Amino acid sequence: MGLFEKLFNKTRDGNITNKSNTSNTFSPEYEKLLMLRDYMDGFLCADRYIARSEVRDFIKKYESVLENFNVIIANDLMDDFCKKNGASASLIEETIQNYKDIYPLIEIHNEEYIQRKMIEEKDYLDSILADVDPQIKLDKEQRKVVLTDEDYCLVIAGAGAGKTTTVAAKVKYLVERGHVDPKQILVISFTNKAVKELKDRINRDLNLDCPIATFHSTGNAILHKGNQVPQNIVEPYRLYYCTQEYFTKVILNNPPMVDNLIRFFASYFDAPYEGNDLNEFFNKVSVGNYTTLKSELDEICVRIIDRKTKNQITIQNEYVRSEQEVEIANFLYLNNIEY
Repeated sequence: MGLFEKLFNKTRDGNITNKSNTSNTFSPEYEKLLMLRDYMDGFLCADRYIARSEVRDFIKKYESVLENFNVIIANDLMDDFCKKNGASASLIEETIQNYKDIYPLIEIHNEEYIQRKMIEEKDYLDSILADVDPQIKLDKEQRKVVLTDEDYCLVIAGAGAGKTTTVAAKVKYLVERGHVDPKQILVISFTNKAVKELKDRINRDLNLDCPIATFHSTGNAILHKGNQVPQNIVEPYRLYYCTQEYFTKVILNNPPMVDNLIRFFASYFDAPYEGNDLNEFFNKVSVGNYTTLKSELDEICVRIIDRKTKNQITIQNEYVRSEQEVEIANFLYLNNIEY
């Protein structure tokens, strides 16, 4: 018996094995609480991935009900309420606690679902892209991406890591297992080269007729859809003049902003600075410590002294060119993303 069968006394097929008798007449508050319990029973024991949007709006409708019961508990009136309404105090407390923990419970449910499906769907996932190339085998992370059915799913991967392959497999899974109309799946990418590769794999090899386009062409189509007044993309020369106008009217009239902008570009590109206080600029650059958290928090960290800056740095010599790159590196490190 899995976690949710134990928590909710319900099987994966949706049958409640020990459901409370709800045929009696209860108070409206208790009736709504029982409805909330049955609803949570249903989706947490469902044999599918649960997206947060499925429960967010429904759960929100019961906030006032939970607030009423929290007032009853806080004022030590639970025994009186249960006696008057034939209610179960343990069921009320359990439902309130599960309501508070609903999103962590969803995450556990979804993780269990993915692990189970990776076993049950192994043969299918092994050959999901056989029409593209029989030698293609999805790895564990790619399979998790394919099986995940969340509202928003961010996948971070470097060049050549198999992002295009994963997208193709995801589209086929949605069509064949999720019964989604391929025309309702929009695939967009940054470059024409990537779009061509996606079209070759999805439209041609997998014979799935879903729209695939670049961000720019998609945006252009949206601008022209339903508009009575023709919309045109701004030409490059117009963008140049817009940028020039902004710098002239906003930036150049703000001396501190000009200094900061020059320092930024000068530091990033190692360009010379021709301001009024050159020494101040280079002093700021020389003492700037752009080490990352990875270098500063490593448990086994050998520190050396850089001869030019006198700053302590790690033996990995993790210097970058700007504070923005430090923030990026720190984000990747804190989220266990290799870089």
